[in-house]
Amino acid sequence: MTPFETYCQYLALKQHFNSTYNYVTYNGKIAATRSSFEKRKDRFFFEKLAKHEDPKSFLIANFLNNPKGWIKELAYGDEARINYEKWLKNHQSLSYLFQNEVNELDSDFNSNFTMENNSHPNAVRLYLGKSISLETLCILCDMTGCLRHWKKHCGDPILEETIFKIEKYLPFLHYDKEKVRNILVDIFSM
Repeated sequence: MTPFETYCQYLALKQHFNSTYNYVTYNGKIAATRSSFEKRKDRFFFEKLAKHEDPKSFLIANFLNNPKGWIKELAYGDEARINYEKWLKNHQSLSYLFQNEVNELDSDFNSNFTMENNSHPNAVRLYLGKSISLETLCILCDMTGCLRHWKKHCGDPILEETIFKIEKYLPFLHYDKEKVRNILVDIFSM
């Protein structure tokens, strides 16, 4: 990937995780010109990031943790490297991670997604308490379709932010739906 392509990825993904722009809908296209890139004083950060083995995944992993991430922090920050390594580890063992974390849910599967007395659903509380990962929460939301219900009854800024993060991350989260379905059936049919 060239530094200019990395710059375009950075702009598109940053906009995706911060606004209504949808990276998938627009296939990552963004209004950026080579001449505007050449005028930037921070070009060398994009040159460094372009040498990364997977700049797109690196950017996704870091924008999940800090949607307003600055390129200097991403190119030279230890925290950015740690975020990416953790994200990569989760993705390489996604089924295993999901199977372990789903055990944290209440035994009554549906109760994990209901909102009672305007409180956060149990699945969200577990995510906010770091008992389950964002990946597990996203998979559960994708499998159950609970986001529509949560959005209708949501008035809480923390829940709104969590829903926004889930919706923005889901297009980039690829998992074996059949395997996940089987894990859920095995655990919750007992």
